[in-house]
Amino acid sequence: MKKMMRITVLSAVFVMSVFMASALADNDPRDYVPLPAGTVLIASYFSHISATNAYSKGNKVATNMDLSANIGMIRPVYYMKLGPLTIDPQMIIPFGVQTLQTNTTAGGEISSSGLADPIVTATVWFLNDPASKTYLGFTPWFFLPIGEYDKKKAVNLGGNRFMFREEIGFVKGFGDFNIDLTASVDLFTDNDKVGADNAKMSQDPVFNFETHLSYDINKSFFTSLDYFYHNGGKTKIESKSNDDAVDTHAIGATLGFMLSPSYQLLFKIKQDVSVENGLKTNTIGTRLAYFF
Repeated sequence: MKKMMRITVLSAVFVMSVFMASALADNDPRDYVPLPAGTVLIASYFSHISATNAYSKGNKVATNMDLSANIGMIRPVYYMKLGPLTIDPQMIIPFGVQTLQTNTTAGGEISSSGLADPIVTATVWFLNDPASKTYLGFTPWFFLPIGEYDKKKAVNLGGNRFMFREEIGFVKGFGDFNIDLTASVDLFTDNDKVGADNAKMSQDPVFNFETHLSYDINKSFFTSLDYFYHNGGKTKIESKSNDDAVDTHAIGATLGFMLSPSYQLLFKIKQDVSVENGLKTNTIGTRLAYFF
């Protein structure tokens, strides 16, 4: 019984964060290569996230979870000059539905749908050198806690708390190859409406690293091998630790197509390969970008 209750807690905590970790936090290849100042980009995203296996302290503790999340995002971006620097003020508007079916003590099906927490951000490029294909930027992300949240649910698209991501990204091109390196830290305020008793949940920082190695097959088509790592984020409820820090490695692949001079389409897959705590997820996604 205690073991099954543990599985339920792990699933609930993970599902609350799966949207942020899988649909928002990860970048696409060449995201840190800026477009020319004056360009407007409108990007639309879709991701399907699924999982069946749950892990605790590196051990598989359940195979009967059934997570299904369908997440969309709209992302308007404007590239401009601020003195000698290129910046891209933007907003990300996420929405979707996620459902968890389980045979644990919680039982049955739990779901959430609607708006997730929107994001306001802008990258500042301290190095933007197309001639040498070298780029270095810093991005502060600011998550607005206005997404769908119901304290009675274990599954929520909104987090009922502020979240801040401080990220630095570097891209270097070598002929037809590009390598992306991105590192970031996620910081959280407390959620003071957890469960029927309005318990307070706090969360440690999450540290993230990702890299993409992409190759131009021709001027209209590129491929990329992708790697993602997330570590930390242990939660506490009323100062009692859940011992649920993440330590997750994932690999992926991306195909990018220039459909026309103004449209780009990406196809993406990602698979968790090592999970310390939480659900082991599979993600497939697309991104359609229009720029003018």
